[in-house]
Amino acid sequence: MSYPPQPGGPYPQQPYPQQPYPQQQPYPSQQQPYPQQQWAQPGYPPPGYPPQPRKRSLLWLWITLGVVVVLAAGVAITGFVAPGFLVNKNHPVGAAGTLPEPQFMNELLGKLNAHDLAGAAAYVCESADESPASLVHGHFADPNVGHYRVREVEPLHEITQFVDVDSDFPGNPTPYRATFTLRQGPDGGFCLFGVI
Repeated sequence: MSYPPQPGGPYPQQPYPQQPYPQQQPYPSQQQPYPQQQWAQPGYPPPGYPPQPRKRSLLWLWITLGVVVVLAAGVAITGFVAPGFLVNKNHPVGAAGTLPEPQFMNELLGKLNAHDLAGAAAYVCESADESPASLVHGHFADPNVGHYRVREVEPLHEITQFVDVDSDFPGNPTPYRATFTLRQGPDGGFCLFGVI
């Protein structure tokens, strides 16, 4: 039995049993890495579960498809209906639209030489910048102008041709000159686009 230590006295010594420590194994040159734990990223199911359908990508697909359809409809309406920038309007407003250039100029100059301005306005293109009546009346309303005739034809390209026309004024030695801009329509015929 042991007694409590006395003040000022030595403490009793109790023998502790000495136990040998186990021998440690040397570390291997390459340690095995710890296995990675597979954690699911936010918004995704954990591993082993079937993936959820991607609703957002389908939504964006439908939105994009809707925008493309609306844009295509807009281009089709404005291109073919109003104002119709995809439709070729290079044909006369009232005359036959399939006249080749020589025949077209003969008929147009015949109307101008007869001072039939309403008949000449029928040969103006629908795509002209001016209305047919103002185009013809603005350039050919002078009754003193004599006989119009073709002086030269200058093809610019397959759609536009320039035709130089001159006419004489009785009593004026300088001839009246003008350049007609002709446009070829989809049917191959010509119309009067402008006068310079």
